[in-house]
This record gives sequence, structure tokens and C-alpha cells, in this order.
Amino acid sequence: MKHSRKRIKTRRRKRVSRRVRKSGLPDAPASIDRLCQLSDALRLDRSALLAKASKSYQHQFLTDCKTTLELARKVESWLRGWLLPSIIAIVNSMSINLKMPEGTRKLNSCLIVAPRGSGKSELLERMLAASNPEHFVVLAPKIFESQLVQKPREYFHNKIMIFDDLIVSFEGMDPKQRQQLENFWTKLLEGNYARDASSIINVSMLVLFGLASEQLGRFRRELFYSTFLDRVPPFKHNVTSKMKRQILQFRAQRSQQKTALMKPVIKLPLPDKIEDSRKVDVTFPRSKEIEDRIVEYAMELDSYGVQSSARAQDYVKTFMRANALLNTRNKVTKSDLFLYDLIHPLFLNSTGEIGTENRVLTLIKNSPSASDTELMEKSDLSRATFYKYKRILQRKGLV
Repeated sequence: MKHSRKRIKTRRRKRVSRRVRKSGLPDAPASIDRLCQLSDALRLDRSALLAKASKSYQHQFLTDCKTTLELARKVESWLRGWLLPSIIAIVNSMSINLKMPEGTRKLNSCLIVAPRGSGKSELLERMLAASNPEHFVVLAPKIFESQLVQKPREYFHNKIMIFDDLIVSFEGMDPKQRQQLENFWTKLLEGNYARDASSIINVSMLVLFGLASEQLGRFRRELFYSTFLDRVPPFKHNVTSKMKRQILQFRAQRSQQKTALMKPVIKLPLPDKIEDSRKVDVTFPRSKEIEDRIVEYAMELDSYGVQSSARAQDYVKTFMRANALLNTRNKVTKSDLFLYDLIHPLFLNSTGEIGTENRVLTLIKNSPSASDTELMEKSDLSRATFYKYKRILQRKGLV
């Protein structure tokens, strides 16, 4: 009898393994481990929710998020290091075809912050926009508010606007011109914009913009106070020296291959033409566990200065709905929460001094018995930077 049970369990494990391989996904533990390691490397305290999930639910996650992971792996096959960051742009693009719930009008835009030459243009223009030309609009390198306001409504409506480097547009503009441009996108993302005799109304759109991380500090305060960043929250793709070396080695190996690799096509499962009346309604489960977790994310995004709490709550929910839609599901599941949890640290890492202060505070609060040396190692901050923010926190009476 015992041998019979063992044979049944063995057959079940083999069936699960065959299903995973048949789906085109790697063996579950290897895939889950890599995703969690990438995410945990960006965290200061807790590990990814997915790492603590049961093995059966980890397999379910791979099934529920199959399309997302396949597209992200295609990006990674060409742009080493972009596995997690590309998920944000890919999933948010699907929100263009979501039927938004009452009270939530704004779709999920984002600002990709990454070093110069790290792949922002490659991802946004030459992969996403080139693979889905009917839905993406690549903006001219230099465009003013006065030019944009003359465009017809159809130019924006149900479209995803791409601008791979915001600095190219900002350079050469005086403060008033930049303010007009920021105000244009801020208002139009809410649905309407008007100036003088020109107006664009009832628009549903999102933007995927890029910004060199070297320039974020220069314009952060201006973008923050114009509320632009509240509508277009930034996330940061950090490229370390170690990662740069791996990227260069990867590029060298690719160039030496006998058969030239083709740039992958990142085709999104969107209809040929998006119509307002046919947008897809993705329902949200009644789950206190999921809602409580989203509240935690929203509060954290608010405290780090990424987004105001109410907007952040809507943003996380829209991301989860968009991921369900991308994977041909009409209902959000816990897998969508786990996916958001993986990319959540990328938003927290974009917040400059505000974020650094909160990082140090989080470390000290969560590891009260740890030495400063141990905290510095965890924070990946220099000794001078760590003590600078520790002194700030002490003056505020927070530690």
C-alpha cells in the first residue's frame, strides 16, 4: 500500500512537471527563485511574498502570470537586467483596454528612471512601440505644449504615448515652457486639457516616459510640485558596476554567435482597435487579506514620496487588473498581488533623498539590535551617506 501511494505521488509530480514544461515555462523552483532573488536584492527588510508561498501556489503563479513572464523573458533575452523593470511597462500598457471602475479614471502611466545607454529607448521605442504600432505613439524628440494642444483628440485617445528621454524635451526650454508641458500631461492624463481656444476633452490615455537617472535630481522638485510625478510615478532601474560588466559580457557573446539573434517581438494581446464600449471589465475579489496588503503598499509609496496614498491604492489595483487582462483572466487573483510585490521595490528606489531617509529609518526600526556597520552593509550606502541620514532622523526625534 505504501509503495502504491508513493507511485501515485510520483506520477502526480511528473504530471505537474510536464504541465510546467509544456507551458513553455522553466521548472518552477528555478524560475521562482530567480524572480525572488532579483526582487529581494532591492529590499531592505521583508522578502518577497512569493518566496514564502507554498510550492503549489508558486506553480499556480507561473500559470496565472504565464504571458507576463514570457514577454519579460523575451525582453531579458535582448536587454540583460531588464526582467523585473520591463514587467512594469508591459503590464501597465494593458491598462489602456481596461474598463475602469467607478471613481478611477486615470490609467497607469510610469516614468522609467535608468542610467544613460542602459536600454530605455530600446525597450520603449524599438521593442514595445515597434511591436504594437497601432497602439503606441512615439513623440518627437522636441515637442512643446503649443504643438501638442493643436493635435486632434484621436491622436491621444486610447493611445500609449512614448517619450524615451524627458530631458531631451526639457533641455533648452525655459521654466515657463517646461511648466506648460508638465501641466499639459498632468491635465490630459486626467482626461481634459484646454488653453485659449484649443481644447482636448474626454481622453483616455497613458504615458510611458523615460528619464536618465543622472538627471532625476535636477528636475525632481519641479516635477513633484507640478504633481506630474503623482500621475506618472517613477521607478528606478539601478545598474551596478557588476551588472554593467555582465551586460558587456552578454553583448560580446551575442555578437560572436554564428546565427544573428533577432530582436524579440513584444506583441501585446490588445484588439486591433480599442473601443470605449468594448473595454474589458476585470473584477476584483472581495479579500480583506489582499486589500490590507494594498493599503500597506499605498502607505509606503506615500511615505517615500512616490505617490499620494489614494492614487497609489488605485495604481496598485489597476496594475493587478491589467496583469489579469494580459493573462486572459477576467478576475484578479492572489498571483497578481504577488507579481506587484516583486516590482514594488523599484518604485521605492526612485525617491532620492526622501527615499534614502526612509530606507535608513526602516533599517533601524526593523533591526534595532544591529550595529551601524551591519546596517550600512544592508543599506548599500556609503558610511558618510548613512550617518548623514541617521543624524537627520535623530534631529527629527525618529530614532
